[in-house]
Amino acid sequence: MPEYNAEQRKSYSQNFVKNPSLIRYIIDFIQLPPNSLILDLGAGEGIITKELIARKYRVQAIELDPDLYRKLQDTFGDKAIIINADIRKISYPAEPFYIISNPPFAIFSELIKGLYSGDNSPESALIFGQKEAIERVIGTTEPSIISIILNSLFNCEVVYTFEKTDFSPAPSVTVELLRLERIPTPIWEVKQDYINFITYAFGQQKSNLMKNLEPIFTYEQWKRLANTHQFHIKARPQDLSINQWKGLFRYFYENVDEKKKKLV
Repeated sequence: MPEYNAEQRKSYSQNFVKNPSLIRYIIDFIQLPPNSLILDLGAGEGIITKELIARKYRVQAIELDPDLYRKLQDTFGDKAIIINADIRKISYPAEPFYIISNPPFAIFSELIKGLYSGDNSPESALIFGQKEAIERVIGTTEPSIISIILNSLFNCEVVYTFEKTDFSPAPSVTVELLRLERIPTPIWEVKQDYINFITYAFGQQKSNLMKNLEPIFTYEQWKRLANTHQFHIKARPQDLSINQWKGLFRYFYENVDEKKKKLV
């Protein structure tokens, strides 16, 4: 059983949904084939797990808190796989799977990164999160490394806004439900290269994207890329659309020599 101290219990504390009918309602936001494998990440008191079992899905409930884990095991251990683990550090199944998660708000961004950075990613996911945190990861406020990568691989949509009274304890922030639907894109086949490219392009922190990528593209190449994909030659990383990023990466992946690729 993983170590779990008092500080973790405080920082990982969750706001649990009280109303089972609300859980039934939100599960319908993802169309799940019969007998689907669903991961309840941060299962807590098991309100989501209970409803998924009732619908005859195959369920893996993951919970770090040892007391909650034991209660889940006692209640659902003969009907679901109950795992005592940190949801940020688990390995996802090799077979197609789905995620429903009401995680501690403090680890929301880490959880989202894990959905796309591991060996396997869900077909779709429903993630509870603080409104401001959701806006950051999907790029509503300003595009970032995580929002570019996430939107390149998933359709992202806020599908529900909760009332504070839906939770116990009631949160002090606005909570929304983020739906992710996997996009069929060739980026999946070279996902880690794409993640490395986006991270490098943002991470140089020079005055514009051309300077950030100066070790990768010649000036003539950059002019052609800017013209082809219709962005300003001195655009910042935040200025490019998802399609422009995909076009930029495609040229990098297919035309840049291996020595320069190793820089990324």
